[in-house]
Amino acid sequence: MPKTSSKSEKPLVSFVIRTKNEKKLIGKVLKSLQQQTLKNLEIIIIDSGSTDKTLEIIKKFPIQLIEIKAREYNPSYALNLGINKAKGKYIGIISGHSLPISKTCVEDGLVEFKSEKVAAVTGHYTENPIGYFSQRLGRILFEFEKRKREEFCPWLTNTNTIIRKDLWQQYPFDEKLPECEDYDWACEMLARGYNIIKEPKFSVFHSHAFINRPDYYQKAVRARWKRICRLIDKRKRPRQSFTKIKIK
Repeated sequence: MPKTSSKSEKPLVSFVIRTKNEKKLIGKVLKSLQQQTLKNLEIIIIDSGSTDKTLEIIKKFPIQLIEIKAREYNPSYALNLGINKAKGKYIGIISGHSLPISKTCVEDGLVEFKSEKVAAVTGHYTENPIGYFSQRLGRILFEFEKRKREEFCPWLTNTNTIIRKDLWQQYPFDEKLPECEDYDWACEMLARGYNIIKEPKFSVFHSHAFINRPDYYQKAVRARWKRICRLIDKRKRPRQSFTKIKIK
């Protein structure tokens, strides 16, 4: 059973972060969320057995912590646990090593929800690690990449996204998937007639090379993701997802 500690007020946005051995950047991530112009935020961390100083670092911040065993971890299950505890109307999802490109990032993403037909806002990410050291310089380099705004985009990424909690309650992330739960959720929302927007202003600095983890572009990683996405594409929709959690 997960262990939970709680510190929160009624928020507009609840951020859910999955962690395991994120000591290198989790402090920067949490500080960057605290520095957002939108202050009405809740932060929930689901940690799956960190053995470094991750827990020591995050306990210095006003967050909710949910701890699960490493053997219990599934990307969808971890997210569903956190989101089920969240009090916000909107759920922000960000990785433990992703830094928003600006202090207005969350507000820039929320603007898109003026339309009730928007299910989620996601962003781009840049693998240039300079942004971890200088937000201003990193943003300048990111702008040179000329990332575009997209609508009805299936490539939702849980590296950085905001979703509507009420729609998550209808379709939690599918715990039968080993990964690509974000792509599946996007496909389901699009099939239900909702819009998913990829907005450059809601983007992050996100580099696996900087933290010595497998790169997204490694051949084996991409082959695995493509295989799972092909299976997701064959799903009949609308459908129901699977979760072990009793949704509130």
